[in-house]
Amino acid sequence: MAITTKGFSAVCSVRLILAIYHMNNYPDMNNDYRHENEDFIKTVKTTLDEFSCKLSPELKDMYVAKYRDNKPFIEFYNVVAPTGYIMALNKELNALVSKIERPKERLYA
Repeated sequence: MAITTKGFSAVCSVRLILAIYHMNNYPDMNNDYRHENEDFIKTVKTTLDEFSCKLSPELKDMYVAKYRDNKPFIEFYNVVAPTGYIMALNKELNALVSKIERPKERLYA
């Protein structure tokens, strides 16, 4: 699932999903990337989990289709939910994501 919002592209990209997977399945693994990004990754996961908890299964499927399959939201307007409701959800999601403090970019050897 890739989320692209105002300078916050790929919040939940494959890299982030893999980071969450490794954090959950290899808790003893420790490296610079994990040390520097663990709080960020946990914050993103928590924020998105809390947002998705209030969504109906149809709305969750809509977001999966949007960000995994790259389908435009217009395909879902007035089908899954009223257009205004979907737009309000997107505005809320953008606001939530924009509040997350990003780690400083760094090159890893």
